[in-house]
Amino acid sequence: MLLPQLEASPQPVIINVAGVGTKAGRVHWDDMQLERKYGVITAQLQAGRANDLLGVSFAALGRRTRYVHYHPGFTRSGSDNPVIKLLAKFFAREVAESVRPVVSWISTPPSAPLTANDRGKDVPLSLKTLSPHDAARLDARTKDLAALADLY
Repeated sequence: MLLPQLEASPQPVIINVAGVGTKAGRVHWDDMQLERKYGVITAQLQAGRANDLLGVSFAALGRRTRYVHYHPGFTRSGSDNPVIKLLAKFFAREVAESVRPVVSWISTPPSAPLTANDRGKDVPLSLKTLSPHDAARLDARTKDLAALADLY
C-alpha cells in the first residue's frame, strides 16, 4: 500500500537487510506452515528462501523502485551475550563498514531492478534460491492466502 508513495520519490529503493544468497533450505510448497515437520532451523531457512523470492517478485513488477537484497555479515552492533561479544571482537565488521553500502544505495540506487549483495560481493541472480518461477509461485500463494484473510 506504500508503493504509490515510494514510486513518487525521486530515487525509490527498497533495501532488504538479510542473508541473501544462502543456498541452504527450501520452500516447502506442500507444507508452507511446516505443520507436518516443523523445526526451528527448517523454518528459518524457509523464511530466508521466501524473503529472497520476495525481492525477485517485486523486481518483476517493472516499477521504478529498485530492490536490493543485502547481507552485511556479522556486524559488531552490540550484544549483552558474552560469547557474542567475544566473537564480535575478533570476527565482526564495524557498523560503519556494514552500513556504508546502504547509504550508497539510498543516495544512488542501482540501475538494475534487483541487486543482491553479500558483504560487498554481488550475488548471482541466477541462483536457484532467486528463481523467478518460484518467486511468481510464492507471490500467487501469498495473494491467495491474503484474499482468504481479506487482507489483500
